[in-house]
Amino acid sequence: MKYLNFFAVALLALLMAACVPQKQFSDIKQKALSLEDNNQLLKEENRELTVQLNELDGKFSTLERKYFELESAAKKLRDQNEDLLLKNERLNKNQDELERQIDALRQGSTVEISKLMQELQALQSDLQNREDRVRLAEEQLQKQEQALKTAQENLAQQQARLQELQKALDEQKAAVTSLKDKLNSALRGFYDQGLSVYEKNGKVYVSLEEQLLFKTGSYSLDPKGQEALKSLGEVLASNPEINILVEGHTDNVPLSGSQQIKDNWDLSVMRATAVTKIILNNVKIAPSRITASGRGEYVPLDPANTPEARRKNRRTEIILTPDLSEVLEIIGSN
Repeated sequence: MKYLNFFAVALLALLMAACVPQKQFSDIKQKALSLEDNNQLLKEENRELTVQLNELDGKFSTLERKYFELESAAKKLRDQNEDLLLKNERLNKNQDELERQIDALRQGSTVEISKLMQELQALQSDLQNREDRVRLAEEQLQKQEQALKTAQENLAQQQARLQELQKALDEQKAAVTSLKDKLNSALRGFYDQGLSVYEKNGKVYVSLEEQLLFKTGSYSLDPKGQEALKSLGEVLASNPEINILVEGHTDNVPLSGSQQIKDNWDLSVMRATAVTKIILNNVKIAPSRITASGRGEYVPLDPANTPEARRKNRRTEIILTPDLSEVLEIIGSN
């Protein structure tokens, strides 16, 4: 499937290269590669979860085997106990016989009587020792059975938590996919103007190039950019569980100092703040959901020192993250 996807992307790239401008072709190619990377990441997460489940199954099998071993040991101890009871019965008969002989020899040798008494006491002591060992073995077996029961309960709880975590991850993945689809539908008209939507590391990125939002060196939003942000705000208002991070990025060309904008740090922060304020014009979006930050020139998409690379790096990224509190709570409980 991996190679099929690759050839499908390559074929699509060749077809679109013949029909669309170079920039649009690059954007589409970048989206395709990003989707492929995300697909591999999800497969890796699924493999890790499968490994964890197999480990738990292995532990359960080990505990089950120990349980049957303990059952076998218990049966052996019970058989030994029955054998000891038979021996005890025989010893009691011998004791009766010895006591009869003692009575018969009361008038006889004191030495013989003492010897018989010592033999009787030795037999009784040996029997008591055997009974003590059986009792200790039964107590140990009970403790081991209780430990096995506790281990089985813990394993069941871990399996339930793993299933719960998998369900939460699936729900998070579905929420990210649904959000990306809604954004693609709402912002489709701006794709040829420097806007792109893609998914990465479980988050949805809306990237807007400088040409859509700002004039060079300015943080005043163009009307077309405001229109795009308004459409974005409508989607975010209908998804209140999504957290919003607005990041401003610049190229590495130094700015001439002024009162308000002294360098690229200032410009990136002012642009992120300007975008944030436009999004918050939608009163259904709580300000507590959104964070504005400036990254300056230090997180470039393309490190090359070319006009094309600098154009790519001058952008504003809106990073949308689903609420992870449920997943973190499950992980914390483990």
